[in-house]
Amino acid sequence: MRPLCFVTGATGFLGRALVPRLAATHRLRLLVRAGQLLERFENLELEQVEGRLADEAALAAGVRGCDLVVHLAAMVSFRPEDREAMLAVNTTGTARLAALARAAGVRRFLHVSTISAVGYSNHPIELDEQTPFNFGPLHIGYCDSKFAAEERVLAEARAGLDAVIVNPPSMYGPGDRRKGDDSLIGSVLARRMRFAPAGGLNVAAVEDVCDGIMRAIARGRTGERYILGGENLTGLQLLARIAQVVGRTAPQRTVPRWLVLAAAHLLRQKERLVGSRPPLTSEVLQLAGRYLWYSSAKADRELDWRAGPVTPGIEAAWHELRANG
Repeated sequence: MRPLCFVTGATGFLGRALVPRLAATHRLRLLVRAGQLLERFENLELEQVEGRLADEAALAAGVRGCDLVVHLAAMVSFRPEDREAMLAVNTTGTARLAALARAAGVRRFLHVSTISAVGYSNHPIELDEQTPFNFGPLHIGYCDSKFAAEERVLAEARAGLDAVIVNPPSMYGPGDRRKGDDSLIGSVLARRMRFAPAGGLNVAAVEDVCDGIMRAIARGRTGERYILGGENLTGLQLLARIAQVVGRTAPQRTVPRWLVLAAAHLLRQKERLVGSRPPLTSEVLQLAGRYLWYSSAKADRELDWRAGPVTPGIEAAWHELRANG
């Protein structure tokens, strides 16, 4: 009989791509919201557990008898107002799941974190798993909550849980609602982007990240984290790549970092009075002027994994957006 895998966040962007891969090697049990439809997985044999990360009884039922837990679920927001909610979901929810998994004797726990739990630089250099977390002074709830979640998972690993962490970057591929109208793809398509931010970002195709996750499940060392980075691109380079795919003209100039950060400060003052209005928030601007460039040498060395270019992911996202009108 194939081993049993419990998956949280299966219906999200990454889950949509990863679950079919897991189904090839494992029996699946998915955490789903009450009444949630799983039409995308209708051809897969799977068990459902209704609940959320705050529901300890549901999580306990989910991990019972499992060989593997793959934890994808998270709240992703760059609204200052969502900080406490993200701490509850991303940090407390992860800690609860990891503790229950250890108590249930789960053989392996794979926690999907983010490069936003690693660190950033003001210069175009590559960071790695040993980079000290330095997002704290920026007070970005998503970064803080995901880093704290990693700390909880590592604490459980020290207590005996066979836990591995992966840190994927911003991903492109079919099925990501955030890559739609309010995204860079939508902005380039509508010719709203006249300038690029001064910093840089690591981006990857979602299928490459899924391959890295499967390798981390099989080969990752207990208590270790692995950056699953794709390409390190400047803002200009990423916009040019998107423009080439969607048939538009990319911006040719960047906004200086000092101006982006000044705008972030002013916008934060406004948000305190009237609230934030995504997709452009003060937290997004705080990140836009930084370099989030990373090395995946550890994953290459220990997992025998390396991402390809992000272009196929952008093309797949664009193809689905066109198909959906």
